[in-house]
Amino acid sequence: MGYVSENKRKAYLLAGFIGMFFCGIGDILLSFRGEGEPYAINGMMSMSITEVPMLYYQLSFFIGIIAMIGYFLGSRAMLSYITDRLDGKPSKLRKLFGFGSGMMSLGIFGIHSVCCMAIMGFKAAADAGLSPEQIDKYFTPILIMPFIITTIWQTAADLMVAIAYIGLVSKKVIDISKAWILCGPIVLYVIFGVIKTVLNAVCSSPLPAKMFSGGETWGLSFMFLAVLICISKNKEKA
Repeated sequence: MGYVSENKRKAYLLAGFIGMFFCGIGDILLSFRGEGEPYAINGMMSMSITEVPMLYYQLSFFIGIIAMIGYFLGSRAMLSYITDRLDGKPSKLRKLFGFGSGMMSLGIFGIHSVCCMAIMGFKAAADAGLSPEQIDKYFTPILIMPFIITTIWQTAADLMVAIAYIGLVSKKVIDISKAWILCGPIVLYVIFGVIKTVLNAVCSSPLPAKMFSGGETWGLSFMFLAVLICISKNKEKA
């Protein structure tokens, strides 16, 4: 899908905002992987995952599909808005956002589905009574390759989109307060990461920290919201 006309952009950006906001909830669901020893998969998963409902991961998987569609629509509308704001002038930031968002449209469901299926597989193995040693021996080698590939892909796409967004806001191509950079991609992820670290240190329960597991995807969600606000403001002025 190429250029998105102005009359469709608000709907597409709203789809992007909602899709990625729900994806953040999906990330929170994936953060419930059991607590306490013994651990498997290099300490990433607790064997007490048997106490976590499989529904958490199944629901997160389907949320990933919604997020992929929402991101695709939102990013196309955002790219069209950026194109119009530049008025045909060449821009490396526009190219960077276009390339990164294209990668992201595929990568969001790629990394999310790999994580969901890996956790579901691990839970099934734990439910079946396999030991941590058996899981590490037979499960980890299968997981490593798709996890590494999708993580590298998604991280690269994340960085490209974040750098482009910060640059476009700073240069007023996206005409909104620079404060929106703080709740944008990567930056919000880092902020939430710090909050999670503090909460894990001061709280006896891991639950409060888990509520901040959606920083990456919520940063993308608020990015779409920022552009949606820009479009709404421009229509009011007109």
